[in-house]
Amino acid sequence: MNLIFADRLSAALALAVVTLSAVGCSRSNDEPVYANLAAAEKIRVALGGEAGAVEEVAATGTGWATLKGKFTFDGDPPTMPPYGVNKDQATCAPGGQAPLQQYLLVDPASKGIANVVVFARKASRVHEGSGPKTDSILFDQKVCLFLTHVQGMTTGQTFDIRNSDNVGHNTNISGQNGFNQTIASGATTPFLVKKEEAAPVPVRCSIHPWMLAYLLPRSNAYFAVTAEDGSFEIPNLPAGEKLEIQVWHENAAGGNGALFVNTPEGKKLNWSNKGRFIVTLEENEERDLPIVVPAAAFGG
Repeated sequence: MNLIFADRLSAALALAVVTLSAVGCSRSNDEPVYANLAAAEKIRVALGGEAGAVEEVAATGTGWATLKGKFTFDGDPPTMPPYGVNKDQATCAPGGQAPLQQYLLVDPASKGIANVVVFARKASRVHEGSGPKTDSILFDQKVCLFLTHVQGMTTGQTFDIRNSDNVGHNTNISGQNGFNQTIASGATTPFLVKKEEAAPVPVRCSIHPWMLAYLLPRSNAYFAVTAEDGSFEIPNLPAGEKLEIQVWHENAAGGNGALFVNTPEGKKLNWSNKGRFIVTLEENEERDLPIVVPAAAFGG
C-alpha cells in the first residue's frame, strides 16, 4: 500500500472514531442521526481531496455565440384553406371572405417556413441580455383572427390581450398559466405570464372556435420564431458547451409538434424524432444553419 495513502487513511479512521465517540454515548436510540458535514470534510481532505469541494459542479464553457438559420420548404408551397366561419359573419368574414388558415405558411417566393419555433431546452448560463424581460407584448384580435399566430415571450412579461373587433372574444390560454376571460370589443386586458412551458400552448377563442394561436413562455430569451422568409436568430447563447435545441411546428408530423428533419443536414446534427438536435458553439461564433425541410415532415 502507498505509504502516503496509508498515513491519510489512518488519520481519517482515527478522526472517524473520535467523531463517533463524541456523539455515540450521549445519543438516545430515539434521536435522529444527522450528517456531520464538517467531520466529513476533514475525512475527505485526509484522504487526499481538496477542501471546499463537497459538491461537484459540471464544467461549463466561456463566452457567448449566436445560432441562426433559415427553414426552407422542399416542394411546392401549400395553399391554405379558409377558416370555417359559422357566426358573426359580418365581422369575421367581411364581404363573405373568411380569413385563410395559418397552420403551414410557406412564402411562395423564398419557400421560407414561418412560425417554426426554435429554443434551447436548458442553459447552464444566461447572458445578462437574455434573461427574463419585463416589457409588455401586444396580442391583438381582428376579423376574428389572432394577428400573431405564434408568440414567444419570457416569464415576467405582460401579455396585453386586445380585442379590436366589434364583437366580444373569449381568450383561452391553455397550459400552466391558465387564462380564460372574455375581452369586450375595444378592450385590452393585461395578463402577467409567470410560468414556463416546455412547448407552445394553444390560445383559442371559446366564442369563435376556429380562432387559434400559440404561446411559448420561457424563463430566458433563448428562443426564436421564424419570420415569413423562414429565418431565425438566437444571440448570446452559452459557448463551449453542448446545447440541446428543440424545434417545434404546429403541423409537424412528430408528436407534440416535434419537427423531425431526416435529411443529410439533419443527420449531421443528430436530429432526433423528438425534434431536437445538439450543437456546440465556439466563443463569438455565428453559426448559420440552412435547413431544408421535406414536405413529409409535416401533416400532424
